[in-house]
Amino acid sequence: MQQQRTVRIAAASPPFVDRADGTALADWLSYFDPSIVLLTGDSAAPRAASRLRRAVGEDTVVSHPAGRARSAGVHTVDGLQFVFAPTPETLREVRELEHREVDVDEPVFVLSGLLGLDIDTTSLSTSLVGREEYLAALDPAQLDGEYVHISARLPAEYRREWDGLTVRGGGRESGYGDTPLVALDCRTDGRVLTRSLNRSQLGLRALDGVGRSRARTLREAGLTSRADVAGADVETLASLDGIGRTTAERVAKSAEALDTGRVVRRSEAPLPDGDPVYIDIETDGLSPTITWLVGVLDGHSEGGTYRSFLATDPDKPGQAIEAFMTWYTETASHRPLVAYHGWGFDFRVLGEHIVEHCPHYEDDWAGSYRFDPYRWAVEEGNAILPGRTNKLADVTAALGYDRADTGLTGAAVARAYRGWMADRSPVTEPDWERFDRYCEDDVRGLAAVYEALEASGRVVSASAPRETGETTQRTLSDW
Repeated sequence: MQQQRTVRIAAASPPFVDRADGTALADWLSYFDPSIVLLTGDSAAPRAASRLRRAVGEDTVVSHPAGRARSAGVHTVDGLQFVFAPTPETLREVRELEHREVDVDEPVFVLSGLLGLDIDTTSLSTSLVGREEYLAALDPAQLDGEYVHISARLPAEYRREWDGLTVRGGGRESGYGDTPLVALDCRTDGRVLTRSLNRSQLGLRALDGVGRSRARTLREAGLTSRADVAGADVETLASLDGIGRTTAERVAKSAEALDTGRVVRRSEAPLPDGDPVYIDIETDGLSPTITWLVGVLDGHSEGGTYRSFLATDPDKPGQAIEAFMTWYTETASHRPLVAYHGWGFDFRVLGEHIVEHCPHYEDDWAGSYRFDPYRWAVEEGNAILPGRTNKLADVTAALGYDRADTGLTGAAVARAYRGWMADRSPVTEPDWERFDRYCEDDVRGLAAVYEALEASGRVVSASAPRETGETTQRTLSDW
């Protein structure tokens, strides 16, 4: 199987680049670590472009499609082909480039600011602004290669096929305030995946309990980075205006977690007794009709035994759950089930689908002990996780867990399975092995988080409690 290559584009508006302080700008670039930085919007922004070029490494490309034209040609960035097209005239050169420079067996990503979006609020319809001129200049019917067109004037979530054009949003901001900053991962298979980071998670504001006002207070006290705050004593922090002792302890622990890449405990609340069974599920979306894969890790994040319960036939919606529950009740029912954000999704969905498809396991599920590290650490405040966000991918990255490069996201996996449900053909059939590797990577990452919680100072309960009420354990009636 061909090794997937990925080039990351970090997108930001000129106002963000102009106004962000140096720490926040460096933090943004460090978080995404892009090969290309794309300035979004409609007009040239030379000051923002100049500031970016000073901030990035010499190997990072700064692209502003509304700015000055680049030299014509195909630009190879980390093994992938890019064409920068600030004007329709540049697009007209693509046909000639295809004969001279383009490898038609690999996708070409065309970056421009030539396509925008017009939304008719009366008819609730959209149209692609600039499409006719774009098509006339490019003449896609005359091209042999695979082209993906990314426009800096479209929001990151935009994806559509127009008259033979595969169009993707380049990350233009569609709102105000804490609008997420986005990055686009362009892949060898022609896909464009997105990830995001809120501005409030940059610089000092990434610390727990620190907003704009407290960030300013910390900077005025000479604490300009998270490392500075981590190195300060609590008394110094508590003496600052608007902080106080309780907040100072909270801020200090958060800085320690982010600066050291370790879990920092905030309480002596116990973790479950017994060896966990780590689980992760794959469904057809956030309002799922089928749980088609249950991934299970028995043992440690490295070296533990992974097994998957997979249902490739959408007409058998209970198959994967039935197989999983059979295994669990026969071999591991005395052990805690652990899922990251489990009460927000995995546990809830499994409970609903057990009732619907295999109700003979309803009592076994109701009697199982389920533990959610996200709820325990974040929502109940027992520990501070070291990720920039509390998403599993960010937390595992901060802990140093080496993620597998499957190039997938949960949304992409669900979207692919929905396509398979609608049209079961060789063209739409998912790559089951690859999807299973994605699930395994998540479940091993979950185990790494749990192990880090243990290492932070585990207090073991006398026996695995059946937590009730406002804590962990739930019954089926709660769903």
